[in-house]
Amino acid sequence: MIWQVEAATIPIFFAAGLALLMAVEHITRKRPNKANLLFFLTFLCCYIIIQGAGFVANSVPPRHPMSIYLFFTAICLVGPTYYFYFNLLLYPDKKYGAASKAHLVVPLIAFCIETGFQCMPSAYKKEWLTAMFAAPPQNILILLVIMGAANAFAYLAYLLRMDLGMVWNVREVKSELRLIVIIDVLAILAVVTLFIGFTFKLHNLFIAGGNTLAVLTIAVFLGYNRYPHFLQMLKTEIDKKRYEKSSLNGVDTDLINDRLMKLFTSEKVYTETELSLKGLSDRLSITPHQLSEYLNDHLKADFRTFINSFRVEEAKKLLTEKPEKSVLEICFDVGFGSKSSFNSVFKKATGQTPSEFRAAITGRTQ
Repeated sequence: MIWQVEAATIPIFFAAGLALLMAVEHITRKRPNKANLLFFLTFLCCYIIIQGAGFVANSVPPRHPMSIYLFFTAICLVGPTYYFYFNLLLYPDKKYGAASKAHLVVPLIAFCIETGFQCMPSAYKKEWLTAMFAAPPQNILILLVIMGAANAFAYLAYLLRMDLGMVWNVREVKSELRLIVIIDVLAILAVVTLFIGFTFKLHNLFIAGGNTLAVLTIAVFLGYNRYPHFLQMLKTEIDKKRYEKSSLNGVDTDLINDRLMKLFTSEKVYTETELSLKGLSDRLSITPHQLSEYLNDHLKADFRTFINSFRVEEAKKLLTEKPEKSVLEICFDVGFGSKSSFNSVFKKATGQTPSEFRAAITGRTQ
């Protein structure tokens, strides 16, 4: 089957092939890691988006509905995958909880809608798509257009804001690192242009958006090959900047650690139910901000996680050595304010509730 392609859209299809090549290059490495997998997913999405834009610019979907399958899913998914890829390279030790799955909700909704649509009879799909391409969308498919554009814009705007704060206004940062800001701006411009061009049937504007994506893809390809350690350079600059702005400069962190360990191991301050970040920082003669930064940067834990780790260890000890004490008594003895929070934190740390833990150790269930 031969399709006639507008000359102005040829760069779009070229960039789609380039995006696919970059994706395949990462997934076919000898030992691909998480970063390689996320890079693959990000550029696989880019391939689907750019190729879809080329098909739309040439009015292919009304004749061949499957040509646009996963187009909107990819638009909704590229932001989260780029976000996780970027964060994984810059903060490899960062842990993501169950809440991180929320990033996949919108792409999953888009996937379900697209899949459901593609399961409809061919004639029905062609009728809907013809209506979408003939005039500003009136049917439910406009939800995909709006959802995809809004989701992509939100992620790109967030990453642009973060990147601006990290590299653009810092005189000492290497000029090539500002490439990442230019990439974000081009991506936002492409999303806005494609959305307006498609929604209001401004054909030339839509093609301009597609070619902006093409320029962006080529720039990423060339930049990646010109600066293969680009993100490592960025991480170095970020770490340097964070150190310069650290509230712990001039503070003896070894002394903080000694005082903190004494308070927790000898004085067992974690058993105080009302213990707060400010209360603990006052005992250490530092500010709450300094304590929070110390816990996060040096101990890799926030305040609540840190004190709960001691409470759980103490609870395990009491559950084993004090069979005469009830679970509720131990709950309050180690500093928890309620049995529900005790059960939740304890199970998260050990995989068992306090009662189950005691039963496994001593055979006592109360």
